[in-house]
Formats: sequence, C-alpha cells, structure tokens
Amino acid sequence: MRQSLTAPSRKLKITILTVGSRGDLQPYCALAIGLKRAGHEVTLATHENFEPFVRKFDLKFAPIAGNIQEFLQSKLQQRLIAGEKLNPYEADKLLLQQLQSAWVACQGSEVIIYTPLANWGYHIAEKLGVPCFFASVLPLSPTGMFGFLRFAQIAKNPLKKAINYGSYLLVEFLHWQRYQKLLNHFRTETLKLPPLPYLGRRFRQKTPANVSQIPVLYGFSSHVIPKPDDWPHWAYVTGFWFIDQASEYEPPLELEDFLGRKQLPLCFGFGSMTMPNPEYLTHYIVEALNPHSALQFEV
Repeated sequence: MRQSLTAPSRKLKITILTVGSRGDLQPYCALAIGLKRAGHEVTLATHENFEPFVRKFDLKFAPIAGNIQEFLQSKLQQRLIAGEKLNPYEADKLLLQQLQSAWVACQGSEVIIYTPLANWGYHIAEKLGVPCFFASVLPLSPTGMFGFLRFAQIAKNPLKKAINYGSYLLVEFLHWQRYQKLLNHFRTETLKLPPLPYLGRRFRQKTPANVSQIPVLYGFSSHVIPKPDDWPHWAYVTGFWFIDQASEYEPPLELEDFLGRKQLPLCFGFGSMTMPNPEYLTHYIVEALNPHSALQFEV
C-alpha cells in the first residue's frame, strides 16, 4: 500500500483478526501497515508462530490459538489430503480456543477487521458495539456474475446468474449449519448475546446497527476481477495489498541467468499444502512438460 493517505481526524484502535497459513496473513499485514501509516494504532491478532513476522513490521501482535503451519506439515494433514475425515471434536475444540483468544485480543478495540477464516469476528464486534469490516483477497460477496470461487467464468444467461448468486447463499448456509451450535454457544455463554436463527444471520429479525451493513474490503485489482454490477455499494475493490519489498535486493547471478534465458520459465505452486507423495507429483509435472507425451487421467 504505497498511496499517500491523509491523516485521520483521530487515531483509532484497530484489530485485524486472521487465522490460517502465511498466505492468509501476509496481505492483512500489508493492510495493517497501510492503516498504521494513515495514523491508526493497529493490532494484528493471529497464531503465535507468526508473532516474529508481524512484529518485524513494527505492528502490535495478539495471539490466537493454533499453529496451522505445524498442522500443514503433520501426518494428520497428509491423511486429510488422502481423503480421511477429521474428528469434529478436535476441530471444534481448536475453534473454541480461537474464539476465546480472539475475544481477549479484541478488548479495547474501536474497529474490528475480520477475514474469511476468522468470520466469527462478526460476533465479537456485535458484542463490543464497534464498527467492523470484512476483508478478503477473494471475491466472496454474492453475485450473479460468477459462482462461488468460480470468478474466471462470467455468466450472461439469466438462469446461470441466478444459480451463481444462489451458490454463495448455499455455501453460507452450509457453513453456518456446520458451526451453528458452537458459535451460538459462544454467543450465549461468553458474549451473553442471543443465538442466531437456524438459517443464519441474514434472517435475524433485528440486526444491531454496527453489523447490519458490514463494509467489505477486497484486496485485489478491478483489472484482474472487475467489480460485479450487482455488488452492494459497501463492497470496495481497493487493489492488491502488497508489503513493500527491499529495494536493495540483488539476486544471485545464477538466478539472473536463469530468468534471462529466451525460454520463459514455468513456476508450479501449491500454496501451503504439503504433498504426501512428492516424487509421484514431480513425475507428472515433468511428463506434462514433455511435448512428446500425453497425460491420461482416470476418473
């Protein structure tokens, strides 16, 4: 976030809630840096193993339970990739710990920004009676333009648009059904708030003003994903959130030679996921790059 920002009328205490892997943290570090440059006091609440990363940008840090990096490298995660189901009790136990630690982290906040994997920040903001924002690097507001996480496929047919829009509501409903009991328990026992209805927060009879129309901040470029015409006016596409890189970096000569070749390099990335059989995967990547071979996949 390099653009110049005018000084705010007063400094706000902002807490950003995010959980997950490094990729679920770094864009929001960039957002936090931008908010701090604008004159605000920003705390980034995330897993303890990311504390050194957060603090190197001179940001305040608050811990949230869990270590996703450790989990992603565990045998349990490899079994999940292979198709095994996670014990719901263990998953709920971790989520409850995250809720409790996030509640502590948000004390004294004047604004809360929560991310997709920390969308329970909604409940904490409601209890504290403070404004909140939803921030994401993926387009998650319902739209007829494209389906849920299918933003490369633009729809023009009216029926397809209706199906696309409904896909977001369906995912939202299924997610709420999975965590309804635990989140309502958190609301009633910890936050002393009434439980949300069976169909979720969209169907509340009366919604507090601070969580009725939550502004949405999208950290991607409208040149990459154009803002849908049917998004509400409180959804903002701000551009990418990048951390400024050191300008004095000089790549090794070997890297410069590699990138300077006439034949453009290809990069295969798999995010934070670890592979249970990297040799098998490498074999098929090499095969895919061989112009004289063809891959056959059995369904």
